[in-house]
Amino acid sequence: MTIDTEVVNRTTAILKVSGRLDTANAALLEQKIKQWGDEITMLILDFENLDYISSMGLRVLLHAKKASSERKREFVIRNMTSTVREVFELTGFINLIVRDEGFAVVRKDEDASTVLYLNGELAIENIPAVQEELQKIKDHGSLRGDTITVVLDMEKLYCLMPSALKHLKQAVADTAWRNRKVTIRNVPRDYREEMETWELVKD
Repeated sequence: MTIDTEVVNRTTAILKVSGRLDTANAALLEQKIKQWGDEITMLILDFENLDYISSMGLRVLLHAKKASSERKREFVIRNMTSTVREVFELTGFINLIVRDEGFAVVRKDEDASTVLYLNGELAIENIPAVQEELQKIKDHGSLRGDTITVVLDMEKLYCLMPSALKHLKQAVADTAWRNRKVTIRNVPRDYREEMETWELVKD
């Protein structure tokens, strides 16, 4: 496992965790989490390149979350891979983390499409996270000339702010390219009619 540290500004730090988080190296992550002083009010763990997490890794995260709450520090996990996400779901940690960070985008590559699962509460301030993932897909796919279907799955949204819809539509438009198709599935009933005007909704 490797951990790369990035200080975004005076109050926010990102730990990019790669490889396997297990008993052998959970203490290293715990040490990295504990090293920050009170000036850091948001600590983000980026799991984009994390391949595996064990029960010991989950225990470290649980203790870190509790300690962060006591220090009034935001503790956020983002960019979980599908493999890691399954572990979080099986243990019930997914609900805990989604409530903490308010919103999460989980990317999963399926046979004929790339699915972005939107979890938690979708508000205007969360749209850049969606746009970032859409841009990554564009950067990769447009260079190779691939035809890609992107699916935005809203099944695990527990709140969708109406003000975010226009910005989501713009993010989809801003990251378009010729060979990309977009569909939206599992739309909350209250917003289905409005989204159908986009001609993107999929049952």
